Amino acid sequence: MLEILILLICTPALVFIPALLVFPLFAIGITRLFGRGTRYAPIPFAVVNVAGAFVLCVSATQAALKANYPDAHVVKAAFIAYLGYLGLVLVNYWLLTHAKRTGRWPLAALWTPILMLIGIKYLPLYGMLSPNPAIAFVGLSYLTFRICYLVQEVQNDVVAMPDVWDYLSFAFFLPTMSVGPISPFRLFIGSLRNLDRNVTPIWRSVQRIIVGLGKYIFISTLLSQFGYAALLLDGHPHGGFDLLIAILVYPVYLYCNFSGLCDMVIGVSGLMGIEVMENFDRPFSSRNFQVFWSRWHISLSSFMRDMMFTPMVKFLAARFGPGNLNHAVAATIVSVFLVIGVWHGAGVNFVLFGLSQGLGVAAVHYATIYMKKRLGKAGFIAYQKNRAIYVAACICTYLYFALSMILFANSWDQLGKIFKAIA
Repeated sequence: MLEILILLICTPALVFIPALLVFPLFAIGITRLFGRGTRYAPIPFAVVNVAGAFVLCVSATQAALKANYPDAHVVKAAFIAYLGYLGLVLVNYWLLTHAKRTGRWPLAALWTPILMLIGIKYLPLYGMLSPNPAIAFVGLSYLTFRICYLVQEVQNDVVAMPDVWDYLSFAFFLPTMSVGPISPFRLFIGSLRNLDRNVTPIWRSVQRIIVGLGKYIFISTLLSQFGYAALLLDGHPHGGFDLLIAILVYPVYLYCNFSGLCDMVIGVSGLMGIEVMENFDRPFSSRNFQVFWSRWHISLSSFMRDMMFTPMVKFLAARFGPGNLNHAVAATIVSVFLVIGVWHGAGVNFVLFGLSQGLGVAAVHYATIYMKKRLGKAGFIAYQKNRAIYVAACICTYLYFALSMILFANSWDQLGKIFKAIA
């Protein structure tokens, strides 16, 4: 009976993908309308988000596994996995309530979600659900980073300790659950408690959804035909020119695909009155790689800056002295981007991708120091204002990113097939 009920719930979500946008838009909007202004307002909001996350997780698991397992077994396994998911989140909330105590509690509150992510995503228990049980935990990476960030916000008195309903609403906030952005709790709770239509105008939110749909459905679909898999892995021999097209087009495809999803998330959240952090800001107009990563996947860059970069630089500077500060910054940059690379995936290609990004940003760090000494203050300002240099720098930045993205877009095996097709 339970399997039949879950199948009835999940099938429409699998067939009618737009329902995943309509559901939070109307269901959560209704709960806010009838619950606003009372002490019980967070409860219906949390219930709707947890229920929506349940549908999303079970649907994703069923879709991924039904080809290999009988439907009844898949649904039961997915249901059990989601209960485990919810249980882990509640354990993290319990640890959060102890985050300001002395002893090891703060470290436990911070590291338990990270260890949970590593255990599920990178050390899968083979045979429990499938060769990769992480598919049952939709949005686990984004959820982990959000609740880790919340630990720091509570410890630093940026926000008050949330109650369990606010915590569940934030952790399972459906629009941001599967694709981010990694928006902080202070933005979420501020807009949840105090609706401000000057921050989230309805018409602008509708525009973001329309723009996002255009990017994601039309532009990224068109550009995907010129990507690595579609263009080079079609079973036919190819030349170097085809590889060049894939290299140059893939970053634009990825931008339209990912930023289109983020536009829709921000728009849907805005219609509900929830402010969500921006994730992109004209990244391809960046004059160097350091600026690029302040405009590309902004929520991830901000998270890594606050949670890893700043503490690590302070530690290394204290350990090796102020005279080695520049080297400490460079070493931290490379370390941060190695973590970013592994966060995207566990393959060797992701490690090399992270290394390439870190070396690119570290090179800009050293080059900036050198040019400031060489040119002086006035000369460096003139260099920054030179339009021709700016255009050339933007082109070089894009080319470096495009070349490095071949490691992000393809597994090690796919890279071998691509170069075999070209050869």
